[in-house]
Amino acid sequence: MIVGTDENELAAVTGRLTRLETVQAAQEAVYRYVEGLDARDWDLVASALAPQVVLVAPDGDVSGADAVLESLQAALGAGFTPCHQVTNARVEVTGPGSAVVTSKVRYALVGDEAGSDAVGWGTYLDEVEVTDGIGRIVRKDFAPAQHLVGSVASLAERLEALETTEAARAATWRYATAVDTADFDLLAQCFAEDAVLTTRRGPRNGRAEVLDYYRASLRDPIARKHLLCNQTVTVTGPGEAEVDSYFAYTYAGDDTSIIGWGRYVDTVRVVDGVGLLTSKRISIDVHADSRVGWATDGATS
Repeated sequence: MIVGTDENELAAVTGRLTRLETVQAAQEAVYRYVEGLDARDWDLVASALAPQVVLVAPDGDVSGADAVLESLQAALGAGFTPCHQVTNARVEVTGPGSAVVTSKVRYALVGDEAGSDAVGWGTYLDEVEVTDGIGRIVRKDFAPAQHLVGSVASLAERLEALETTEAARAATWRYATAVDTADFDLLAQCFAEDAVLTTRRGPRNGRAEVLDYYRASLRDPIARKHLLCNQTVTVTGPGEAEVDSYFAYTYAGDDTSIIGWGRYVDTVRVVDGVGLLTSKRISIDVHADSRVGWATDGATS
């Protein structure tokens, strides 16, 4: 609370007020600078810079407001969308109308071209002069701690590729489970509506026709087991992949003891994180009665 009219008290209050106004104006100068960068508002950036400003950066020092603006415009060309976040700002008032602002900055630069993105973080050390309540940076020292070129786009692309790969593999495993258990509801969830199944008996087009094929093929009450191995997944586009698998299978019943193996080539489309088979090609190398053996002419199909 401010009381009395003592000149010493008034001077102390005025000093405190001036200090707080300097702190606020210095912080606002730093925020105005990054806001202008992110908006590509070069007039706003210029309003945060003193005419004699010096920019100290890893690529070298730049002196003078016009040269600094030129340097910033070149670094943040039209192909980039920047975003800067300034945190942990600490202001030290160093004299009447002058302050040093130390802050942490995190930034992301999203480029129009693949691989041109970057993220990074570091420290700003800004010397600010305040005149008529307006702060302007006279020296900006940027010390980067990390700068990762291409990280935004490449991380997203790598993540999407891995998620597509896992969803594609999961689709082939779900198929094997559905066939082994004769679960036609699950089998319907494995195939896209426009799926194509190709076997030695020819193609089946569309999910309904594919399911009719399996209802006929799996009607005998025998135990089945399909084992997938040596799977190679190739991502062919966003949310699309081809899965090449070896498979082995056994059929067991009262008068059935079949062993066989072959190859699946599946194309998969990922929808809402779930892989759907859009095509499946089945090639059988061996289909034999295990009681007779498979090293015979009749064993190869």
